[in-house]
Amino acid sequence: MIKFKNHKKETLLALADVTFKHTVNGEKSLSGTIYTNDDVLNKIDRGWSLEFNNEVYYITYAKPNDLGNGITVEFDAVHEFFYRMGKTSVYEQLPDGSHTAQVYLDFIFKGSEYSYQLGVDVPAFEKQSFGMDTRLSLFNNFINQTKTEFSVSGKTVSIVEKNGSDLSTVVRKGFNLQELGLEYNIGDFVTYAKGFGAYTDEDDHSKGRLTVEYTSPLASVYGKLEAKPISDERVTNKDTMMANLKNAVDGSFSISVSLSMEDLQQAGYEYAIPRPGDYILAVDELLEFNQKIRIISVSTQYDINGEKQQTSVTCNSLSAADKNNEADAKTSDTMNDIINGNGVIPNHWLEDATEIATKALINTQTELKFTNNGILAIDKTNANNVVIFNSAGLGVSTDGGKTFANAITGNGINATAITTGSLKAIDIIGSTITGSIFQTTDSNGFKMSLARGGISFSEENKPVGSISTVNDAGTGKANGVAWFNLPGYSIGLNQSNAAGTYSHPLISVPTDSTYENPFWSVDGPFKGSLRSIQDVLWISSHRQVVISGNNGQTNAFNVYGDHVDVLGNFTVYNGSKNAAHVTRDGLRATPAYETAESYLGDIGESNTGEQSSVTIPIDELFGDTINTDYAYQVFITPYSNATIWVEQRNPDSFVVRSNKPNAQFGWELKAKRRGYEKERLVKLEMTYDELRKMSESEGK
Repeated sequence: MIKFKNHKKETLLALADVTFKHTVNGEKSLSGTIYTNDDVLNKIDRGWSLEFNNEVYYITYAKPNDLGNGITVEFDAVHEFFYRMGKTSVYEQLPDGSHTAQVYLDFIFKGSEYSYQLGVDVPAFEKQSFGMDTRLSLFNNFINQTKTEFSVSGKTVSIVEKNGSDLSTVVRKGFNLQELGLEYNIGDFVTYAKGFGAYTDEDDHSKGRLTVEYTSPLASVYGKLEAKPISDERVTNKDTMMANLKNAVDGSFSISVSLSMEDLQQAGYEYAIPRPGDYILAVDELLEFNQKIRIISVSTQYDINGEKQQTSVTCNSLSAADKNNEADAKTSDTMNDIINGNGVIPNHWLEDATEIATKALINTQTELKFTNNGILAIDKTNANNVVIFNSAGLGVSTDGGKTFANAITGNGINATAITTGSLKAIDIIGSTITGSIFQTTDSNGFKMSLARGGISFSEENKPVGSISTVNDAGTGKANGVAWFNLPGYSIGLNQSNAAGTYSHPLISVPTDSTYENPFWSVDGPFKGSLRSIQDVLWISSHRQVVISGNNGQTNAFNVYGDHVDVLGNFTVYNGSKNAAHVTRDGLRATPAYETAESYLGDIGESNTGEQSSVTIPIDELFGDTINTDYAYQVFITPYSNATIWVEQRNPDSFVVRSNKPNAQFGWELKAKRRGYEKERLVKLEMTYDELRKMSESEGK
């Protein structure tokens, strides 16, 4: 059942089949057919939405069909991000000129219900007349300009250089791939482009303009095939124009590849649902196709019961530009990933290793001896290299047969080193002596060991810390994973420099934290932010900081850009409530006037007129804050030679008289605050001892 909502936000359930499409450019969309619920079939209209995989999609197209046996409705829908951002606009423009990516994104997202995370460094760039458009159009403009990609999760938009991962999955026609559909984009193929930028003199075009040419290396093979000229007066930089030309030429030829999810999973693809942006290697010897391709679109069909029926995957191969840019850095990057544990050895490396091993076997001059112990293969040039083969197994020795450190027997494989593309195992068990699967030690004697289901760290054989399971105190069963450190050592979450040689701690357990007195510190800022600067803790946010003392049920203290709200009682211990004023002798404090009961006051000035009497009305808004059913006080200050007094106090006014007409006077009214009429010197729950301890802690 699919949950639909009409424009009144009323929920309606209906049976529908759905096709979900997810692409590398961030698109999330649905299409399908609705079969049940007359209120949905007959009334589906503007403003309707549905929920799918815990996300909201807005219907953009609906087509009712009467097939004789009942009405069905075909529909299309888009993720709420695209709908809402496409239905709200920005009614201003950024000043022309160069701005950072953050400035453009803040301009787009300000006032929307979405936030963004920028996960890639984008140089400042220049846009003219940016604004006065829908937020979605401006966002697409930004994505196209910066050549970045994005994904949407909830109310957060993540912007990265590229979505997905570079995987080692290989799909090969005839091995683990049934069909490989190829589509060549030949008609747009070019090898040369010319671009024209800003004029040298805007007032005199005869002086010429920025002109840049680019010729692809493929021109030597296919000849000079010219692209449409690029003309953009906003471009003033030669490198920028050259980049635009290269993208146009090198991206003019591409290959689209289609295959099924079943083929992908059979090839060892590790995810249940394909992820747009992932790179895989596709091979079809008959078509002479052997290229890295990228998943750009995933389409999954679900039946009316929500069961997944079929997933189709569309990929495209790397363009010439992508291949050239990738080739130089690939080997270095791959090696770094393998060393850091972030990658696996590529298959073609293993093929090279196999070739080297084969040549070594063929070229080696070896003497075979048949003995009671089995067949011995002895290197004629170095008798220390011995291989033994018998019914017990296969062994390799480098010390003339004294020991066989590398061997294959019925008990398993012993090896001093193993090079492999991937390691699959049901169980990995350490030795009975140390329980360690592997150990690695750096030049400073710092050791890491993987053993007994955990990772331990030591320095000169002295334990430093570990990562292992934690157990429930009551049942003794494991209920989580924790990182432990021993006193005198720290645990940190650090930000490293590009070379990985230096880092700054962000969050850490300091070296002086102990079991009896545990504590942690936030050493770096987080986006928001919370930071300690010269022993001063700063809490900041783009819009508002909220402090709650009841687990978030209500706000107690709100800080905005220009003011502070206190929601609830506000008590000051051992201090005064002051307002700061600028004087000729610096800033001076004026303490707040306080009384034993809760009073509010108002002040004014009047005269008694010709009748020697005047009625002063109590301001209506002020009257809402006080309770004049309780006695209130009016204080009179004469400003004339007359006797002036308060003759009457009413709920909404008071009457002042004088013994002479037109007597000037000032008045001050004090009345009990509404809701606090009976409070007087309220006793606080804090005790003397608690106050003393709080004062002592403040002094530390």
